[in-house]
Amino acid sequence: MIKRTLFLLSVFCGLCAQAQIIQYPESVKPLMEQADARMLPGHQTTPVIAIPQCRKTAELVRLAQKAGASVVVVPETEDAAALREMAAAWDGAAIPDGWVKAKSAFSVLFYKVVADRNIPHTGTSALSLEMDRGLMRYDGALPDMGALCRKAATYRKAKQLMDGILTMDAHGDLPCCYEDGYELGVRQRNQVSLQKMEEGHLSSRVLISYQGQKGLDEESSAQAFAYCDNMIDQILADIDKNKDWCGLARTRVDALELKAQGKKAFFLGIENGYGIGNDVRNVEYYARRGVVYITLSHMYDNAICNTSTHSADTTKGLTPFGREVVKEMNRCGILVDVSHTSSGTFWDCIELSSAPIICSHSGAKAIFPHDRNITDDQLRALAAKDGLVMVYIVPDYMNPQKANATIEDFMEHLLHCIQVAGVDHVGVSCDFDGGGGGWGLNGDNDAINITVRLIEAGFSNEDIAKIWSDNFFRVLSAASSREFL
Repeated sequence: MIKRTLFLLSVFCGLCAQAQIIQYPESVKPLMEQADARMLPGHQTTPVIAIPQCRKTAELVRLAQKAGASVVVVPETEDAAALREMAAAWDGAAIPDGWVKAKSAFSVLFYKVVADRNIPHTGTSALSLEMDRGLMRYDGALPDMGALCRKAATYRKAKQLMDGILTMDAHGDLPCCYEDGYELGVRQRNQVSLQKMEEGHLSSRVLISYQGQKGLDEESSAQAFAYCDNMIDQILADIDKNKDWCGLARTRVDALELKAQGKKAFFLGIENGYGIGNDVRNVEYYARRGVVYITLSHMYDNAICNTSTHSADTTKGLTPFGREVVKEMNRCGILVDVSHTSSGTFWDCIELSSAPIICSHSGAKAIFPHDRNITDDQLRALAAKDGLVMVYIVPDYMNPQKANATIEDFMEHLLHCIQVAGVDHVGVSCDFDGGGGGWGLNGDNDAINITVRLIEAGFSNEDIAKIWSDNFFRVLSAASSREFL
C-alpha cells in the first residue's frame, strides 16, 4: 500500500512539474488564476490532519471533517523514511487513545514523527506519554478535535512563516560534541543537527568554537589559539562533509542563497576570547576565516576582560589588551559579544565599541537574578547602541528551580527583553549542546514551538521575522561594514 501511495505521489509531482508550462484557455483563465492564487505561501487554507489507518479511522475522519479540517489517511507502514516525508505536510494528527503500543511498529513510528516535528495531536497512551517525557515535550495531547484544528491552524501558519523567512539560532555548541561522535549529519542525542533543523524549520545557526579558561602565560595562550583554530577546522570539515545539505555563510545574502538552494546556513563564532591568544593580530585572522562574533570571556577572567561569574571583581572591565581587541574587532567587522562578561566589561564595551554589540546568549535579570543574566539598564543601553540580546534556555539561569525549566520560562525572559529593549533588539539563541534545553524547547526541532508561542502572543509576521533573524543580520551588517571589508 505504501509503495502504491508513494508511486502516486511521484506521478502527481511529475504532473505538477508539467502543469507549469500549460497555457490556460482564455475562457477559464481568470478562474484558474484565482485557484492558483489561493495556494500562494501564507494563504490560510484549512489545516491538514493526519489520521493513521486503524479501527477508528472512519470515526476520526468524520470528526476532523466536521471540525473543518482537510484529512489525509496514512496507510500502515514500517517505513520510517516514508513517514518522515509525509509528516512534513501534516499540521495536526488525530490518534486514538491507547493506540500507540510497543508491539505495533507503525503506531510507534507514526507517533515518533509527530513528536519529532512537534505536530499538534489528540490521543495519548502510556507509551506516548513515556516518549513525551524522554523528548521533554511540553504541551501533550489536545483534548478534542476542535482544539486540535485550532492549534493545527496556528501550527500551519508558523510553518509557512518560518519557511518564508530566515530563521537563526545564534549559539550552538555541537562542535564540543565532536569527540563524542556527534556531527551535523547525525540525528542522535545531540540537540543540533541538520535533521532537527529541518523538522523545526530552522534555516541557519552559529556554530561555536569554545574552550574553557586556562593559564595566561605565553605557552598556554599559544595553545589556546591553536585549540580554537583547530576546532574551526573541524567545523568547516563537518560543513563540507554535508555540503549537499548545508554551507558556510558570512552574511545575510549568503544565508538567503543557501536557503534558495534548500540548504542550511552555518556561521562561525568563538566563545571565550582566550582563543585569540596574546596576539591582537589573530582577530583579523579569525575575521578572514569567517568568524562573525567573539564572546570576550567565559566563566573566568582572562587577558581581555573580567567575567560575570568567577571574577575577582565584576566592576572591573576591559584590560588594556582587551581595549585593543575590541577596537580591532570593530575594524575587522567581528561583533563584540558581552555575554558572560562582568558588568564593568559590558559598560566599557558600550562606551568603547564603534559598532553595535550583542549578548549572544543571555537572559533577563529582572526575571531571575543570576549573574549570567543582564539588567534592565543593560537592556536599554543595548537598544540605545542599536545592539541585541539573544535569549537562551539554560535551566540554571532561567528560574530558581532549574530542573523545571520550560519553553514558558524562555518566553518569559524573551517577552521581558522585548518589553524593555524593544522588538528590534531581541533574538533567539538557545545554547543547545552547551547546557541549554528545557521542556518544549530541547533541540533544533523544537524551534517551531517558539513561533507558535509568538503567534499566540499576538506578534505580527514582521516582528516574528525580526526576532528570528532580521535583528541579528541588521547588527551583523552594521558591524561588518568596516574598512577591513
